[in-house]
Amino acid sequence: MTVRSTLHRIKFSDVALGQRFFDPISAEYFMKLSDTMAAMVTGIGDGTVPDEFEADDIVGIDQ
Repeated sequence: MTVRSTLHRIKFSDVALGQRFFDPISAEYFMKLSDTMAAMVTGIGDGTVPDEFEADDIVGIDQ
């Protein structure tokens, strides 16, 4: 049996610092570093290269 997580849509500004979230544009997971920056933690990302996000960007969190 496969268990699938459910993604809940949320604004980037509502993601907690240090929380992992899914970016639908890149189809990868990121970790929020600050109010405007996050680092990719899946795919080619190793969590060290920051990427900029807007406060009203819609992302997904696992629920």
